Amino acid sequence: MKRTFKTTVFFLSLAVILASCVTKQKYNELKQKYDRCNDELTFMTSENQNCQEAKKSLTAQLNGLTADIEQLRKDTLRLFLQANGAKREYEKAKNDYDELLQNFTDVSNTNQSTINNLLGNLDKYKDELNVKEKMLAMQQDSLAKARAELTIKEQRINEMQSILAQKDAEVKALKEKVSTALKGFEGSGLNVHEKDGKVYVSMDDKLLFASGSWTINEQGRNAIKQLAKVLENETEISVLIEGHTDNVPYRGSGQIKDNWDLSVMRATAVVKALLENGNIAPTRLSASGRSEFLPLDENNTPEARAKNRRTEIILTPNLDQLFQLIQNN
Repeated sequence: MKRTFKTTVFFLSLAVILASCVTKQKYNELKQKYDRCNDELTFMTSENQNCQEAKKSLTAQLNGLTADIEQLRKDTLRLFLQANGAKREYEKAKNDYDELLQNFTDVSNTNQSTINNLLGNLDKYKDELNVKEKMLAMQQDSLAKARAELTIKEQRINEMQSILAQKDAEVKALKEKVSTALKGFEGSGLNVHEKDGKVYVSMDDKLLFASGSWTINEQGRNAIKQLAKVLENETEISVLIEGHTDNVPYRGSGQIKDNWDLSVMRATAVVKALLENGNIAPTRLSASGRSEFLPLDENNTPEARAKNRRTEIILTPNLDQLFQLIQNN
C-alpha cells in the first residue's frame, strides 16, 4: 500500500510538471485532436446503429415477402378452383343450349307456341353462355397474372435466401479461422462466438490490460497479432472494437476522467495494435466505448464485474450485395 501511494504521488507530481511545460498552442492542438476523435467515435457509433437497423429492415422485408408468397399461393388456388367451377358451368350451359336446340328442331313442325318459348329460352341461354365465357376468360387472365407475380416473388426470395445462406457460410468459415488462429489463448480469457450474423472475439481485461490501464500487455499483443493475420486476408470484413468496463467508478486522474474515457481508450488501443501488426485498411476499423452499460452479468459480485470487464472485437460481413438486390427490386 505504501509503495502504491508513493508511486501515485510520483506520477501526480510528474503530471503537474509536464502540464506546466505544455504551451497553450500545444494544449489547443491536443484539444482539437481530442474533439476530432470524439466526432469520429460518434459517427462510427451511428454507422453501427444504421447497420443494425438495416439488418432488421431486411429481415422484416424478407418476412413480408414470405407472407406475400403464401398469400399468392392461396389466391392462386382459389382462382384455380373458381376457374374450374366456371368451366363446369360453361359446359353445363353449353349442354343445355345444345339440348334446347335439339328440342326446337323436334317440335318446330308441330307446335309454333312451343317454338317461340324455346327460341326465348335459347336466347336467354346464349346470353348466359356469353357472360360465363367472359367470366371464365377474366378468371383465367387473373390466374395467369397471379402465377407470374408468384414466380417473380419466389425468385426474389430465392435470391435473398441464397445471399443470406452465403453470408452465413462466410461467417461460419470466418469464425473457424479466428478460432484456429486464437486457439492458444482460449484458457486466458478469450472467447470466439457467432451471434446475429457476426463473429465476436471477446477478451477479458486481464488478457489485455492492467487494472485501470489502456496499455496492452505482451500476452494481449500476441493475441492481437494472430487476429491481425486473419483480418489481412478478409478484406470484406468490417471490424468494430468495443471497450467495456465494470460498474466500479474510475479513480484515476489526468486525461481519463471516468469509465467512458477508459473504455474508449482501450478500444482505440486495440485498433492501433491491429493496424501496427497487420496490413489492414484503417477504413475497415472503428472504435467504440460502452463504459459499464452493456454488462454480460448484472449481478454486483466480483465474478460478475470480472466478466463485464472486457474488449469485444466484432467482425461484420459486407452486405452490399443484399442491399443492391433490394434496391433493384
